[in-house]
Amino acid sequence: MTETGAHIRKMGVVESMRSGADMLCLWRICGNAACRRARACRGRVHLCGPRNYKLLPEGVRGFFELFLAAKQAGIAFDDFKAEVQGRPETKAYAAWRRTAGARLNNKKPA
Repeated sequence: MTETGAHIRKMGVVESMRSGADMLCLWRICGNAACRRARACRGRVHLCGPRNYKLLPEGVRGFFELFLAAKQAGIAFDDFKAEVQGRPETKAYAAWRRTAGARLNNKKPA
């Protein structure tokens, strides 16, 4: 792989990690003030993402692990949503996002 190809691949991994961090609202527990102000990852996600992930409530981590497993298995998102509806992990994730003021399904928080 060329240096350019490796760089592009690395940037893809970083952007995937940043997307996951934002999905999990890791900015809420991040030590980087820029992330908290932006309410999104603005730092070195490959360093702080794994550290902050460990600080998430167990149910939120469980939901994300279910999400990643479904994605890896090629399960369509709508099928995944139907499968996990009502599970404790899904409720924990929804509560975490709600307390962060984040939107679920493009609906305004209650």
